[in-house]
Amino acid sequence: MNLQAFVIKVFELHRDDLAEVIGDLTQDEVAWRPAPAANPIGFLLWHLTRVEDGWVQRVIQREKHLWVRAGWAVRFGMPEDQRDMGFDYREDQIRDFAAPSLELLRDYFDAVRGGTLDFLASWDPEADDAEHRAPWGGTVGTADILAQLAWEMNQHAGQIAYLKGLQRGLLRPDYMGPLSLSG
Repeated sequence: MNLQAFVIKVFELHRDDLAEVIGDLTQDEVAWRPAPAANPIGFLLWHLTRVEDGWVQRVIQREKHLWVRAGWAVRFGMPEDQRDMGFDYREDQIRDFAAPSLELLRDYFDAVRGGTLDFLASWDPEADDAEHRAPWGGTVGTADILAQLAWEMNQHAGQIAYLKGLQRGLLRPDYMGPLSLSG
């Protein structure tokens, strides 16, 4: 398996696992917080999708985020601020974040992940020597951005699964990850 196929598989497996975790959530579960200033599942799903949108659309492809370009900000009733991805939120911003509907969150995630997979299908890591401006300063390569995204996806998907488990307990002790869904 080459690097391109491996990265595509990582993004597909994450998509499938996240779909399994969030598939049967209620709106109350999406909005539930374990503490007043803790992130609910809805925030985590919004944030991880916003980050992927920013890295792939804006940084790598130098396009406007789908958040703005495809009208997602309007659908969410939020500002068309490409920089607002949930970083550095103050306690009051976290507390005031109203979890959008799971359907809206899932639709936005599916649009962003679809755009990422489209990019990856045409990406040639062997020919990609592009350097992109990093938000923390300096530059970073495309493969490094994708590795950062894989870290971000796994961090937040794990948090989402944990929050679901806090609310429901262990429901699927037999679940062995997204590869097991096809077998």
